[in-house]
Amino acid sequence: MSKIKKRTRAQESSNAIELLYISMRHLFSRGFYKPMGVSGESLRKSLLLLRPEIYGSIAEEKTELNGLLYVLERLPEGIEECQFINLTADEGYSNSHFTKIVPKKRRRNCYRIDKDQMNIEVTRGRSEIYDILTHLTFLYIESHKIADKVLINNDRETVREWEKLKDVVLHHKKLSKDEILLLIKEKIRANNKITRKEIAREVGLSVKTISNYIKDIGNIKYVGRGENGHWEIDE
Repeated sequence: MSKIKKRTRAQESSNAIELLYISMRHLFSRGFYKPMGVSGESLRKSLLLLRPEIYGSIAEEKTELNGLLYVLERLPEGIEECQFINLTADEGYSNSHFTKIVPKKRRRNCYRIDKDQMNIEVTRGRSEIYDILTHLTFLYIESHKIADKVLINNDRETVREWEKLKDVVLHHKKLSKDEILLLIKEKIRANNKITRKEIAREVGLSVKTISNYIKDIGNIKYVGRGENGHWEIDE
C-alpha cells in the first residue's frame, strides 16, 4: 500500500505563489475584480496559504495589527472608505483640482475622486500592481476579522468596546480609568492570548501602564508562560 506524502511548507508556498500570479494575470485580462467574487476568493485563499511574513498572523483568528500598520502606511489615506479603486497610468490628475495623496512609505500618486472612489497611478508595471492587490486583499481579510468581533447583528450595531475606540480615534476623547479597565477586560475576553504589548498598542498606552491597570483589576491572571500561556478572568 503506497503512502500519500504530505506536501511540505515550501511546496505549499510555491503552489500558492503560482495560484496568486495566475489569478492576477486573469485580473489583468478582465480589468477589474470584486473581493467577494471568484477572483477575489482565489486571491484570499492564495494569500492565506502563502502567509507572507509582512502580514504576520494573517491566517490566524486574531487581528494582525502590525500588518495593518505596514499596509496602511503604503496605501493612500482614506482608501479603506472607498468602494471603487482604480489602478491607472498617469492621466494628468496632477494638473487637475484633485489633491494628490502620497502614502507615507510608498512614492505613488493617488487621488480621491469622490467619497467612494480612489485612483492610484501605477508607474512600475506589474510588480506594483501585485503589491497593491495583495495589500488590498490583506485589508479585506483583516476587515472581516474585525467585523466578526465588533458587529453584534445584521443592523450593524457594534460592541461597547468599539464605540469607545471610535470616540478616542474620531473625537479625540480621553477615556477615564474605569473605561480603560473595562476596555482591557473586554479585550482579554475577546482574545485570552492577547499580549500586554498588543493591548497597549490598541488602547494607546504604554505596556507598563497596562500592566499596572491589570493589577488594579485584580481578578485577571496570566496562566502559563510566554506564547503558550493565556489569560483567565475570575468573574
